[in-house]
Amino acid sequence: MNAPDRFDLFYLPPGAKKMTITPDPKVENGATFEILREDHTMGNLIRFKLLEEPQVVFAGYKVPHPLEHNVILKVQTTNDTKPDMMVAKALNDLITEVGYLKQKFVEELGRARALVIPREQKPMEEQTPLGIPARDNIPIGNTGVGVDMDF
Repeated sequence: MNAPDRFDLFYLPPGAKKMTITPDPKVENGATFEILREDHTMGNLIRFKLLEEPQVVFAGYKVPHPLEHNVILKVQTTNDTKPDMMVAKALNDLITEVGYLKQKFVEELGRARALVIPREQKPMEEQTPLGIPARDNIPIGNTGVGVDMDF
């Protein structure tokens, strides 16, 4: 089979740099960044974050070949700033956003577990649907529906 080994998707060889920066001699305030062992996910995230900044004139990426797991990112900025500074800012902003998402996910997971665990300790006939108070005239027991929140 022609496909590379799966560990080549993420394994960085010893001595290799994760990112190399090459200034573009043809474009003022332009640079090319080659990011090893990444794919469209990271390339598109960085590009999108860069384009949110008013100092970025152009940001685009490409994956040279489907079997090569490298991203080539091209960035051009205004004269006020340099491309490497804007990429560093975009990466720091992404790290902050991912940290915030992780924090909110953990909080919501705790809330969900707090709702589910007490329900599982009662017999099925005594349980009410989440967030819906039980009414006397509606039978709610023996539905066979359970919630498994073990992650």
